[in-house]
Amino acid sequence: GLPDMGIQVKRRPEGAWLLVGGPVDQLYGLIETSELAWSRAMQRLHGDSPSEPDLSLLKVELKEEENPRLIALQKAAFQKNVTFLWDDDDVSLGMGTGSQTWPARDLPDPSDIDWSSFHDIPVAVVTGTNGKTTTIRLLCAMAQAWGKTYGNTSTDRVRVNEDVLDTGDYSGPGGARTALRDQRVEIALLETARGGLLRRGAGIQNARVAAVLNVAEDHMGQYGINSLADLVEAKLIVQKLVSDHGLLVLNADDPSLVEASKTFPDQRICWFSLLSETPNESVVIRNGMITAVFDGQTTAIARVADIPITLGGKATYNVSNALAATALAIGLGMPEEAIRTGLTSFESSFENNPGRSNYFDVRNIRVLLDYAHNPHGLKAILDTTARLGAKKRIMVLSTAGDRTETEIRDLARVAAASGVDEVLVSDCVGYEREMGKGGVPQLLADEFAQHGMTTDQFSSELIAVREAFNRAQAGDLLMLLVKGERMECLAEIQHQQTLD
Repeated sequence: GLPDMGIQVKRRPEGAWLLVGGPVDQLYGLIETSELAWSRAMQRLHGDSPSEPDLSLLKVELKEEENPRLIALQKAAFQKNVTFLWDDDDVSLGMGTGSQTWPARDLPDPSDIDWSSFHDIPVAVVTGTNGKTTTIRLLCAMAQAWGKTYGNTSTDRVRVNEDVLDTGDYSGPGGARTALRDQRVEIALLETARGGLLRRGAGIQNARVAAVLNVAEDHMGQYGINSLADLVEAKLIVQKLVSDHGLLVLNADDPSLVEASKTFPDQRICWFSLLSETPNESVVIRNGMITAVFDGQTTAIARVADIPITLGGKATYNVSNALAATALAIGLGMPEEAIRTGLTSFESSFENNPGRSNYFDVRNIRVLLDYAHNPHGLKAILDTTARLGAKKRIMVLSTAGDRTETEIRDLARVAAASGVDEVLVSDCVGYEREMGKGGVPQLLADEFAQHGMTTDQFSSELIAVREAFNRAQAGDLLMLLVKGERMECLAEIQHQQTLD
């Protein structure tokens, strides 16, 4: 009794993906149906003769999931070009100040709705391997300077202005829906990560502006991503969200994005670059100024030296993030003064940007608390800290155990090549995953040993951080690259600041 919505086959180097469509009110039952069909197909391929299955429970599940009013509302919203957001519990029309939400099992008849009451709001979507959260938070500072109520999602929380609605990783569609359903929200600034895009889609239908900041190998082997080309294609899902007159922001310093852009020649693109001038619309550095070139006009926005997160231009990865944020803000229609104020007022403190380029002074020891969780991000941190002139650089290094062995070893290779003086490796408590306890630090220590470096292993990031403070002397720089125990490590830093 299910509608035939077709099967698509996407051929892949490792085989094929089978894509099965279905109505949104019966997705769980459809998943059960697909798994049953798959298991029976595998039995036949292995020469077995599967017995006829008992479909009674499956039919009951599909029947219980049926929600005709949901389908009717979805169809009407599509016909009237109104944003439709759906999940297990709630259904909404419109966005932010122009939205309304109902329980999924208590929906109105489309004929009873005042469709003129719904409208969309400006939405920015940001993805990339590194820099997403910082770029989004720069945008939040700009929106605040503009006087707009913003909805913001990130890997740390979902919030409306300073009102935190929930904490945790909300870089997927669930966080986007939460922000877009809040009737206070005038502008939405959404971080969108690879995992959410691949597992559950973008969660929204359109955006005024979207950005891909960079693409580097990370999370290889997960959800069918086995190459850099796969990852580029996944990140560029956000290009499909950009409305007809919207703007796609891309990094001109990333060759993979430059090449990929050739596949959508009609898309309006703004390029940003640290290295050189770019054609058409762009945001670049000229004479130490972030400079925007739009509609044939050139506008100097702000001096790089006046943007706190760039450390006077030494933190080039944050210069790049500032360029991207400027391009996104222009795409959202923000005024020049609000962009400038956001750039020059935002500081990467733990309160504003937890665990991302947070610097502290502890008894003449400079301390960096950061998240750098892949080789691309780690190299950026190491290049920056090499310019800061420390007597000795001591690193605490950890990562989650869901990375491949190659990805974990690459972290050690990058660190060993950087000239860092000492390294303490540890487990990432709560994120040991496939590697198990002790697996990640052992791999890291083994790779460092192959590069002639001796490391000590610790069972947690916090224990490693305490030992790093024991070893540090005035004039040294501590790089505390932690994920699982950020709050605990922050408390340790604050405790160290109280000591004589």
